Parts: sequence; C-alpha cells; structure tokens
Amino acid sequence: MSLQISKSRLQRVVRLRRRRPGTGEKVPFRNGALLAGSYVVLAALFALAAAFVTRRYIPAGTQHEAQLYLGVELTILAAAFVCGRLLLGVLAPEAVARNSRVLMLLLASVFSNALAAGLAAGSMHYAPDQLSGPLANGRFIPFLVPYLFLPVICTLLAGPGAGVAMGVAGAVQNLLFVPEETGLQTALVGLATAVAAPLLVARVHRRWRLVRLCLLAGSLQLLGALSNAIAQLATLPEYTRTSLSALLPTFGMELALTLLSVAASVAAVLVLLGFFEHVFGACSDIRLAAFADLGHPLLARLALEAPGTYHHSIIVATLAADAAEKIGADPILARVGGYYHDIGKLSNPDAFTENAGAGAPSVHDGIAPSMSAIILAAHVKDGVGLAMDYALPAQIRRVVEEHHGTTRMAWFYDKALRLAEERAKETGCAPEPVDENPFRYAGPKPSFAESAIVSLADSVEAASRSLSRPSPAAVEKLVGSVVDGKVADGQLSDAPLTMRDVADVKRAFASSLSTILHARIPYPAPPEKNG
Repeated sequence: MSLQISKSRLQRVVRLRRRRPGTGEKVPFRNGALLAGSYVVLAALFALAAAFVTRRYIPAGTQHEAQLYLGVELTILAAAFVCGRLLLGVLAPEAVARNSRVLMLLLASVFSNALAAGLAAGSMHYAPDQLSGPLANGRFIPFLVPYLFLPVICTLLAGPGAGVAMGVAGAVQNLLFVPEETGLQTALVGLATAVAAPLLVARVHRRWRLVRLCLLAGSLQLLGALSNAIAQLATLPEYTRTSLSALLPTFGMELALTLLSVAASVAAVLVLLGFFEHVFGACSDIRLAAFADLGHPLLARLALEAPGTYHHSIIVATLAADAAEKIGADPILARVGGYYHDIGKLSNPDAFTENAGAGAPSVHDGIAPSMSAIILAAHVKDGVGLAMDYALPAQIRRVVEEHHGTTRMAWFYDKALRLAEERAKETGCAPEPVDENPFRYAGPKPSFAESAIVSLADSVEAASRSLSRPSPAAVEKLVGSVVDGKVADGQLSDAPLTMRDVADVKRAFASSLSTILHARIPYPAPPEKNG
C-alpha cells in the first residue's frame, strides 16, 4: 500500500513541475506559444546578424563555400534550439513555464552571441600588423569564443539544469562564429564547459568565489589550447629546435586569446547578473546571500521590536536549511526564507505569545476567537507588504505569503467550539455549528520545495516549545505528528516534494531539534553561609 501511495505522489510531483508555481493550471507559456515563438525568432535573427559581422572579417578563400549560404546558419540555429528545448524540458521544466523565463534565457543567449561577435571582430580589427595575418584567417577565433558566459549566468539565474541546457545549445550555436575546420574543437570545448561550469557554480554565493570557480572552469579552454598546440606539433615534418621555436608564438597567441575570453566572460557575468535579476525578478544565491546578513535593517527591527519572533525565526531558518540540504533543495533560499517568514508580526508583536512577557496578560483574553483569528491572519499580508517595502526578492515574498498555507488556527477554533458548548449549556439548546473557514489562513499553499520546508519548520518549531522533556524519541514523535498532520490537511499538495523527501525532512528536523533542545544537567546550588 505504501508503495502505491509513493508512486501516486511521485506522479503528482512530476505534474506539478510542469505547472506554474502556486496554481494547478497547466501553462506551457503563460502568454501563449505564439509570443514565446516570436522571442525565439528574434534571438535567431540576432544570432545570424552577429555571425555575419564576424564572418565578414574572414576571407572567403579560407572557408568552404557552403558557409556563405543561409541554410547552414539556419541549420545550426535549429539544432541549437532543439538541443536547448529538449534539455530544458528534462533538466529544468520550470524554466519554460513562463514567457518571462523564456525571454530571460534567450536574452542571455543574445548577450553571449554579441560577446562572441565582439571579441572575434574586435581582435581582428585592432590586432597589431605583425599578427593581423594569422588572425585574419579565422584559425584563432575558437579561442575567443565566450564558452563560460551562457552556462554560468543561466545557472545563477535559473539553476544548474538550465545552465547545462543553455550551455549545450550555446556550444552548438558557437559554430556560427568559427571556421569550418575548427568546428569540432569548438563544439567539444563548448560541451565540456557546458557540463562542468554549472556543476561548479551551482551553489556559489560569493562573487570572489564565483570568479575563482569560473577561472577553474576556464581551464578547460586552456586544455583545448594545449591540445591544439600538441596536434600542430605532431604534424611538423621534423622535431627540431627551429620548428619548436616557430610553434611557441602560435601557442602563446592561443593562450593569450583564451585568457581574454575567460576574463571577458567572467566580467560580463558580473556586470549583467544584476540587470537580469532586476528586470526578470530572478534571484541568484549571490543576491540571496546579501539578505542572509542578520544585520539587515528588517531583521534588526525584528530583533528589537519582536525578540521572541526573531529567536523563533533563527531556529526555523536553521531547521529549514538543514532539511533543504538533506533533500537537495537550495539551503540558502530556505535559510533566508526562514529569517523573514514572520516579519509581518512587526505590525502587532504583542499579539503573539512568543513576544509576550512571562505572566503578562494576553491581548486575546478579552476578544472573540474570530477576532483573534483575523489578527493572526493579518501578519501574512503585513509581511508581504514589508517584504515589498524592503525590496526583498520575489522568492522570499512567496515564502512569507505561503508559510501558513491554508492551515487552520487550531487553538482559536477549539476556543470557539468551547464557547459554543458553554452557551449551549446555559441555554439548554444544542451547540451552534462553528464554521472553520474564518479560522483558516487565506493561503496560497507552499508552491516550491523551500517554501514548503519553511512552512513545516515553522510548525515544528512552534510545537517543540510544548515539550517538557525533549528527548530524541519525544522530538521524533512530535516532528512526525506535525508533518503528517500537514500532509493529511493537504498543505503540501502544490509543493514538488515526494514522500521520500518528506521522510528525509522529518529526519533532518528531528536531528536538528534534538541538538538544539538537548537537556542540560542541573548545576548544584551554592552552599549556604552560616551567620
């Protein structure tokens, strides 16, 4: 039976990954395939124009006649589109769920083509006289192709799956800018970079580390230059000192152009990353790291005005990051989401028990349960407003909005039931039914993995305060009860989590909470002094 449930859940997760986040509506392209197709056509036309700018610097006598025909370029572009679309559908289906993401990836491809055309044409136009001959025949253009730019920036903006897919498409598209005889070398270096670069920069969250890893990925291009030099050496008629000395300037030129390509790619990523994040609402781990600073003004306000909520948020962030690491989600996004998920409580911190002093009267004692539910539900909308005022990333705003889903406020709902029973005893009538809808949050439910993890961590941390003796067994039982209750209530129905993911999250929560809530031995009281 459990195997059937797991398969059913897995099928639902696959379907959810092809839907727009937050809804059950299937939308291959939110504004229609026609608009997305126009994006593709415009990107292809720009690639053709960039290829023409590059090829006009290459004499026709050094190229095959077929390269002048438009059909060759169109075939290359069609192959690049097919490779990219198929790989995106397998590795990053969420990247093609919205037209804005399609446009973002295509615009990154446009910048890659512009960078390739600019490097190739510029180097040949401004080359010194003694180098203009070797550069003019196009043999050195493969060393100027910005292999790193497209896979790296797509990985930072849309994940490693999108980085690999767009990197492979870019490796095919780079054939537009190189001579026919160097096409194999260009494709091999491009494919190797498309696979290696996303794996290296997938979890980078510091700019200096990004530069270092990009330089490491750029070593593949250096290997390409070295292998090309060795191939040239093997074709020499005799291995003499004169022949080797004649080969060194060529290898030096290849090495210099490769370093120029890597430097230009890294610089373009650093310059354009902020532009893509601002225009398309994407959020890289580098940007998220800036909001992970506990000195952020919003977190400083939370620590000062709602210290109990601040402490709760720190623990939720720790639990969420550990669980996200366990299931392969983004731990930085989960941690930052945990920090900010309850910022809405700043509007009325005293209405929440964690901020009330010991023995202080509760603001909910003298009001109706339905009014208390309205006060509690308001902190979600207030949090979204604060997130917009402080320009938090879109993913963090979604965590704030979704962290309660449509959960029922059980304490106030039970209080309403008790009051109804008491009134029934006084009047001698049957208890009036209590509508639970006013006691549920408005939602929406968590729509992505990190949001679901923060939602679960929020409930688990709040429930853990009721443990008088937090033994590992008691913590594990509590975590299982809370998470299973969320699943039974349907709060994870829109989240792409499998049953195995949920089980791993429970184990991660239990392990982290047992460490946080570990019991301490009582210290002996100081001896009383006589007299």
